[in-house]
Amino acid sequence: MCFVATALGQQRASLIDPQQKLGGWTFDNGKEFPGAVGHLELKQEEMPTLVLHGDFSKGGMYVQAAKHLPDIPIDTVTFEVNVPRGVEKLTTRLIDGTGQCHQLNIRLGDKGGWQQFTFPVARYFASLEAGAPMDIVTGYEKWSGANDGRWHQPGKLLVFLAGREALKEGNIAIRNVMLLPTAPKVEIAKSIRLDDVGEEGTGTWQYNNGNEFPGAKGSLVIIEGPRSDEHALRLSADFSAGGRYVGVRSSFAQLDVKQSKSIELQVRSDEVKEFSLRLVDSSDQTHQRHGIAMVADGQWHAMTIDPVQIAGGEHWGGANDGKWHGAVKLLEVMLNGRSSESPMMSLDLGDIRMEAIVEGERSRSAWTEGFDGDATGWQTQGDVRIDSQLSLQRSLEKLQQPTLADSSLFPVQQGTWEFAYRWRSKLHSPDNSFHGAVSIKTFDVDGNLLATFPLAIGYGENDWEQVSKLVKLPAKAKTAQWEVQLNKAYGQFAIDDLSAARLVVQPAEPSVESIRIATKTVGNLFYPGDAIEFQVTVPTTKALQPSDRELQWEVRDYQGKVVARPTDVALVAAEGKRQREYQANLSVEASELNVGQFYELHVSVPQGEGNPITEFSGFAILPEAASKQYRPEQIPFTIRNWDSRIGDYFYLADRLGLRMMGVWGGWSNKPPYKPHLPGLDVVKKLDAKWVTGTPCSQVEDEGFKSVTEESLREGMTNFLEAYSDQGLAMIALGNEPHGKGQVVLDNVKAYKTVYEAVKAFDPEIHVIGTSVEPNEEYFQAGYQNYLDSYDFHIYEHYTNVRRTMAEYRELMRKYGAVKPIHSTELGLNSQGQARLAVAVELIKKCTVFFAEGGETVSWFTIMYPDKDGNARGQFGDAHCVFDCKFNNYNPRLDAVAYYHMINSLAVKKFQAEKQHPDGTQEFLFVDDQGECLKVVWNDNGKKIVDLGVAADAKVDVIRIDGLRKRIDANRALVSIEVSGEPVLVLYRQPNKAAK
Repeated sequence: MCFVATALGQQRASLIDPQQKLGGWTFDNGKEFPGAVGHLELKQEEMPTLVLHGDFSKGGMYVQAAKHLPDIPIDTVTFEVNVPRGVEKLTTRLIDGTGQCHQLNIRLGDKGGWQQFTFPVARYFASLEAGAPMDIVTGYEKWSGANDGRWHQPGKLLVFLAGREALKEGNIAIRNVMLLPTAPKVEIAKSIRLDDVGEEGTGTWQYNNGNEFPGAKGSLVIIEGPRSDEHALRLSADFSAGGRYVGVRSSFAQLDVKQSKSIELQVRSDEVKEFSLRLVDSSDQTHQRHGIAMVADGQWHAMTIDPVQIAGGEHWGGANDGKWHGAVKLLEVMLNGRSSESPMMSLDLGDIRMEAIVEGERSRSAWTEGFDGDATGWQTQGDVRIDSQLSLQRSLEKLQQPTLADSSLFPVQQGTWEFAYRWRSKLHSPDNSFHGAVSIKTFDVDGNLLATFPLAIGYGENDWEQVSKLVKLPAKAKTAQWEVQLNKAYGQFAIDDLSAARLVVQPAEPSVESIRIATKTVGNLFYPGDAIEFQVTVPTTKALQPSDRELQWEVRDYQGKVVARPTDVALVAAEGKRQREYQANLSVEASELNVGQFYELHVSVPQGEGNPITEFSGFAILPEAASKQYRPEQIPFTIRNWDSRIGDYFYLADRLGLRMMGVWGGWSNKPPYKPHLPGLDVVKKLDAKWVTGTPCSQVEDEGFKSVTEESLREGMTNFLEAYSDQGLAMIALGNEPHGKGQVVLDNVKAYKTVYEAVKAFDPEIHVIGTSVEPNEEYFQAGYQNYLDSYDFHIYEHYTNVRRTMAEYRELMRKYGAVKPIHSTELGLNSQGQARLAVAVELIKKCTVFFAEGGETVSWFTIMYPDKDGNARGQFGDAHCVFDCKFNNYNPRLDAVAYYHMINSLAVKKFQAEKQHPDGTQEFLFVDDQGECLKVVWNDNGKKIVDLGVAADAKVDVIRIDGLRKRIDANRALVSIEVSGEPVLVLYRQPNKAAK
């Protein structure tokens, strides 16, 4: 391996070493899928080139070339690859420092030949964690190691894989593979502006009247600075009536400076000949010097204050050794009776700066827990054991019992912290909502909870895995606490080797707290003809410098292409606010946008010499949902939410075209069993219908602990008497029951009680069974007799939808109970995946569900409030088709895909399916007016296919992002390009005999 120096002094590592066998790479034929043969060769062409050969005539899935990486943190990997025409992805695996395998399908051009690619490892995974992955990858999977979808330095292994499509000509070639390490952490000299003053007031500078010595009078005001575009401070004093001093002070503790080399400023006065200084160092030691001389001539004069020279005189507090330690945490300039011959005087201070050293190092751990000694500070509920590790355990029988542990409080402060730990699990987890969760809770000085920051979850069965998460703690945070708990799951979840360390690599002048993008439109889904306007708010910790008071913005499509880049907009200080806040209004020209297409608004605020602060928000221009033309029960989509009582949930669902909405209806378990139905008024206002659950779910969770057969029977009857004539669509009995034996029997007893009460009230009311996998034990218990249709949930690959439905039909036939099938939750474990992957899976899952004969389907889910802006990228937020940051709900790509799926399908029914020889899958849906929808995709790659349509039809093709293209069919066939991203093809068949 050889290293090449870059302009920044970093050593780029060339990963093909011509002096080693095969350049230092190894070959493998994907032994887990037997049959593939091939080899790797090193050719000495214009540069050393790897050629990967493969033959799948006897089976197999892939061959690979792999290289162990040097033990250095990775910033970027670059390479050149030569693939055949039509190949649009290269599958790559990166193994990180925890052993986690990240498999990425890197997007290539489909024209073939040599292509150069740069993969910014650190930046890509940062964007993935932020919930907005860079659009350079068409597919992402991860497993092993930390298994958290985050990159953990250093990289261990780089692998290039090639399957049948890539190797259709027998080989691919790779050359010029280079690794650029991350820049080393070094001490950085930086000039930090301290005169945080402006039209808002004196900023962080405060007046001190020296009241311990009464009599002095004075003031602090803003004046024009040394330069006309700057402001300065004027400290005035009057000692005519006594007093010892007055001062002006400012704290810089928040700057995270490692060392202050000097304070540079300009001073001016007509009468002040000397002043006094107080400096507080990093140890909280105060250093005081009197008699700092200056020229009293009414002109500005530059002055340098060296903290080391100030130290050594009067001092107290902190280290209390008379020596200077680190950074200036506080500076105070004081006037006293010796400053001037007159008792009345003033001193002007301007252009105040700190010449400082900031260091790119992580501080030593502030808190650690290895559970090797005394760990009695933990407060626990349920079965929690501490023995060289913290272990939470729960049995199926005690599923309803809370199981959690809270650590003792430990001190923290504002800034970015790294929280790390190891975990392992042996949990029953049908999906990732059944998990062990680890989070950090922060508290203010009075012990009030400020915020809870989720770190990660663990589900299923996993050996020890490492987690490391960066969290920005709020300004008021004084203490923190670890919290570990089991959610829904039973089994065991253990953690060990906990650590919390504050990162001192901070922007030297943190000013922008956040950027918040809002509109007056529900979900940022504008109607055609609406003005496309955004309101941007920028809360700050201090006044922005004039040069930073601008908002840079642009509009991009889902592939990252810039479609609108107007001029920058001024940020204006908001009036009447209790904290500093800047605002800007943006207007996008609608004529530059396509109706139906998904877009993102990207904005940034400059940060002086540092990186700008960025934010984004999705939006689209969508006509009113076509589903609104029909009765709610005609549209085969339902919806349920994390919390189906939230008003915004109903409006967002309605805007997408969802007409049957999940609600949290129920009743008191105590006589007289009073019913309740939150959200009913909103559902009625939207002219929708509703689907409610029942307290059977309580029985599923805890048995007949708080529910009785009488409460179920009487409560259900009372509920129907109160609400059945107000838009009831269906009743869903339960939700994801678990357990065996008596648990199943109790659950079925609850279903029977409620079902019979419903049918006694009105036999026509449709009752959906509980959402359970095809489970013969439930059939043996007779649950099929107490439902009108079955229900199941799927979060795995779309092919599992049809498999599950087929298993259900087999059980139906066996027990003579053939009934319709619904799915109240189809979804995807979306954390760590690009929204493109979610959108693709949404359309495919819904399509095959209906093709397999399903009745109604719900994609999980819409939204969950995130008023503090902490949830983006977490597992709960990742399920939402709307980005919920700061409760400024805006669509993700999958929300727009969902809209088009709902409204393109509308009332059409599945009619036919065609599997093409090249792997293209084609599904036809038709309504009674001859309106046709074909959903088409090809998981094998990009293909040109001929689709049968009506002769001379006007064909609309809708891509995954909602981009619509009109094609005129001059014959009964139309050629379109398909790929793994499904397309929706709409046309009319006048004779209603669609083929």
